[in-house]
Amino acid sequence: MLQGLGISEPGERIYRLLLTETACEPGDVGSRLGLAPGEVADALAGLQASGLVEEYDNGTGAIRPVHPTIAFAPLLARARVALRAESQRIELASATVEELSALQSHGVAAGSPEVELNRGPAAAFSCLERIAATARDDVLVLAASGPAPGVPDPTDYSPVVQLAVSLAERGVRLRVIMLDSINYLTPLVEGARRMQQAGVEIRMSPTLPVWTIVVDQDYVVTALDVADHDRGSMLVRTPGAVAAAGDLFGRCWRAATPLGETEPGRAGGPLTAAQHQLLVMVVNGSKDEAVARRFSVSTRTVRRMIADLYEVAGVTSRIQLAFRAAKLGWLDGSELDRL
Repeated sequence: MLQGLGISEPGERIYRLLLTETACEPGDVGSRLGLAPGEVADALAGLQASGLVEEYDNGTGAIRPVHPTIAFAPLLARARVALRAESQRIELASATVEELSALQSHGVAAGSPEVELNRGPAAAFSCLERIAATARDDVLVLAASGPAPGVPDPTDYSPVVQLAVSLAERGVRLRVIMLDSINYLTPLVEGARRMQQAGVEIRMSPTLPVWTIVVDQDYVVTALDVADHDRGSMLVRTPGAVAAAGDLFGRCWRAATPLGETEPGRAGGPLTAAQHQLLVMVVNGSKDEAVARRFSVSTRTVRRMIADLYEVAGVTSRIQLAFRAAKLGWLDGSELDRL
C-alpha cells in the first residue's frame, strides 16, 4: 500500500514489524518474515534512504523505526507535488489533443465548407474515426457491399466494428443495416453480434445501394466510388443531401429484418430475400464476380451460395434453375421479362 511513496513491499513489511516489535533485531527480520538476507538488506537500505528507519547504536547495526507521522511527512509532500505536476501535464496534453482534433477536422476540406473529400483509405478512415469521436446523438449506417471506405484490409472488418462499439458505449444511438449475405462469412457475423451486444441496433437487407453514414442529421458520408472504396469518401453538409440520405435509410430500415430474427420465405416459394436476389442475378446471367460485389463476398462464397440455391430448387445448372424458378412462381412478371 506504500508503493506509491517509493516503499517496496518487503520494506513495508519490515517497517510494520519494527513498529510493533521494537525488540526485534535486524538479524531476526528475515526468519520472521520469510525473506532472504539479500532482500532484507535491500529493503533496510531503502527504508533508511527514505527516512523511515535509522541507526540508534553506532557500531552494532541496531536500527529503530522513525515515527510514521514524522517519517512520512516529507514523502507525502513530495508525492503531492509530483501529483500536481502530473495533473498539469495531463491538462496540457488534453488541451493539445483538442487543438489537434480541430486541425484534423479542418484539414480535409475541399471545394467548399459544405463538402469534404477524403481521398484515399487513410483519409477515409480518419473520417470514420472522427465520427466515432464526435458524434453526439444518432448515427445511421447503410453497410453496403464491401468494407467501409477507409478500412485497409477488405478481409478484416474489426477496425470498423471497434469504432461502432465505441460509439455505442458513449451512449450514441447507432443503427446499422447490413447485407444479409454476411451469414456466409463467420467473421462478419461475429462482428455483428459483438456490435449488437454493445447496444448497436442492426437489421439485415438483401441489397443496399452504397455505403452511407448519416451523423446527427448534420452531415452525410458516402463512398466516392461504389466499386472501389480505396478511393475514399465524401462528406456533405447540405440539408438536402442529409434529408435524402435520412429518408433512404428510413425506407431501408422499415423493409429490413432485425438481426437474429428468422426471415420468412417469399410468397410462393421457400427462398429468403437474399436467395431471391441471388436467383434474379443468376437467371439474368450475372457473372460470379458481379454477384460477389453485390453481396460483399468472395467468388468462392458465391459458388457455395449458388450451390445452396440449386439444392433448394432441386436442379444442377443455371438453365434448369431459370425454368424451375419460373414454373414454381419464384419470379414475378417483371423478373420473368428479363429471362
